[in-house]
Parts: sequence; C-alpha cells; structure tokens
Amino acid sequence: MHSLNIHAMQWQPVADISAVNPLLPDDLACFRELRDVLQRYGALDRFGISLIHRHFDIADDEELMEYTDAETRTLTVKPVKKSDIDWQHTTITNWKLTEGEEVARIGCGCARNSGGHLGYHRGT
Repeated sequence: MHSLNIHAMQWQPVADISAVNPLLPDDLACFRELRDVLQRYGALDRFGISLIHRHFDIADDEELMEYTDAETRTLTVKPVKKSDIDWQHTTITNWKLTEGEEVARIGCGCARNSGGHLGYHRGT
C-alpha cells in the first residue's frame, strides 16, 4: 500500500513575489506534461497549477487559510495559528510538491462549515 506524506508548507524558503519569474514560453512544455498526467488520472478538473511565491513571512506555528464571503464575493487569505484551525472543517486547497518521501506540503486551507465556506460573519 502506498502512502502520501503531507506536511505543513514552510513558506520562508519560497521566493518573494518580486523575485519569481512569471509564466515563460519554456514553461508550456511542462504544463502540457502536467496536463497529460492529470488527464490520465482523471484529475484534470480537480487539480491545477499555481505560481509558488510569498508576500510576507509566515511563522512556523501558522498556516495560510482562505475565508470566503459569498455575499460580497470576497476571498481573503491570511495566516492563522495552527492551534486555532479546526481541521475537521478545513479543506486543503493548495500544496507544494516536494522531492523525496514527503510528496507534498500544505500551502493553504479553506475554512468551511456544513453549508460550504465560512464567512466573516462567523467570527473569522
């Protein structure tokens, strides 16, 4: 049986947004291969690609969380203390793939309730 080791992502080694390259023409071959693999596993409509970057440091005891206000169509991503996260009501939405045994690291989670997303009116 195979296992997937997922650990919280440490953002400090991730480059600042001002230091990362945008999408380059040479990246398209990589995108095609990733698309083909996702398609082969029936996951093309489930997973995508994002530019790995950071805007500020995140402490070792923090994780990025998404909060949605559907009424105002606002999505907020902010650091939250890991000890304050209700993991039973969190959907991990972003991973960073890694080398070695640890396949992926959590990049961001989305706070939710039984009806969908948690909004600002719920005390985020």
